[in-house]
Amino acid sequence: EIIVLTGIRRSGKSTLLKQEMEHLAKSRDKKELLYINFEDPRLSEDADPDTLDLLLETYREAINPDGEIFLFLDEVQYVDRWEKWVRTAHDLKRATIYITGSSSKLLSGEVASSISGRYLQVTVYPLRFLEFLSFNGLECQNIADYSAKRREINQLFSDYLRYGGFPKIVLVDWDLKKEEILSYFNTILLHDILARYGLRNYDMLKKLVEYILTNDTKQNSVHSISKALSYNYATVSDYIAYLKATYMIAELRNYDYSLKKQLRSDIKYYCIDTGFVNAVSFLFSENIGRLYENIVFNEFIRRGQGTGLFYLNEGGQGGVECDFIIQEKGRITALYQVCYELHDRNMDREIAGLIMACKKFSLPGGTIITEHQQKTIEVDGFKIEVVPITAFLVGFD
Repeated sequence: EIIVLTGIRRSGKSTLLKQEMEHLAKSRDKKELLYINFEDPRLSEDADPDTLDLLLETYREAINPDGEIFLFLDEVQYVDRWEKWVRTAHDLKRATIYITGSSSKLLSGEVASSISGRYLQVTVYPLRFLEFLSFNGLECQNIADYSAKRREINQLFSDYLRYGGFPKIVLVDWDLKKEEILSYFNTILLHDILARYGLRNYDMLKKLVEYILTNDTKQNSVHSISKALSYNYATVSDYIAYLKATYMIAELRNYDYSLKKQLRSDIKYYCIDTGFVNAVSFLFSENIGRLYENIVFNEFIRRGQGTGLFYLNEGGQGGVECDFIIQEKGRITALYQVCYELHDRNMDREIAGLIMACKKFSLPGGTIITEHQQKTIEVDGFKIEVVPITAFLVGFD
């Protein structure tokens, strides 16, 4: 099979590719490994199948005339019609092929059908919180670990909340973290969107992204965003599609038994990494709850639950709402609310959202995720578990 690694820029795809090369080098002749990075400025900007043929033929003649080939194509989306060349090379057994790309469109439409049945796709995300702990030298493998190390875990969660989980960001000095995050942010806008799609108005794109990230987790629509920014509807729709293609944002739909109504519902947008959200807005107590919700959304995605993930609001803007409902094998199996803290001012609202969803889906209860609180609440025969966000993220909720 062709191995395809996709995901946002700087999530670690190239590192995984090189780790696989190192693994192969232990049992194979290093001459059999060919790595090509299509972001290398020495390669033509209009690379095409002829470019790939030339590179492979030159490598065959100069380095590996007879041996097996393990071909690693990094950021292959810059090669025009790459999928047809890869399909042919795979079918003719010219090489075992590994691919990375920073666009979700890498395997969309005709591209996916072109190599259908020939590839295994792995989406690479910024670090989950458990991985983040490991990067920082803290292992949490069981409940005993969690209980014993909870103070350190909470301290590291504050860092994770503020700076996110991009691997290099975790490792750089404190005074460079925000600068590095902004560099990632601007590179994605300039390189992966403006340059790739032939756009010119950077300020317009940046303002749109900042608006979405400042209003993430809130119900929105292309119409409401275009109206708020006084932008053309089609332009906003296109720009949002580009942002989704680069993995910077993802969307969540309101659940409805009718797929047609689901697709017409208001959308909630979530950012792939809270480091980006904090880079373009201020971190203050009022929006920590939104950051928690964003982190929980990303955790569900990383657990592979994205296709069955929805929110539930049956009263429109300002109506009673359940933040996350989980659908598995056609039925709703779990309900979640997320807030920074349960207190007198929000208790009724948060519980009402869960009770509404419990009644609709005939479930016995749900979960509220908060900063530190941990208790069980029983209301009208429904059981609500309140758990710390760190317990949820490490899987001990």
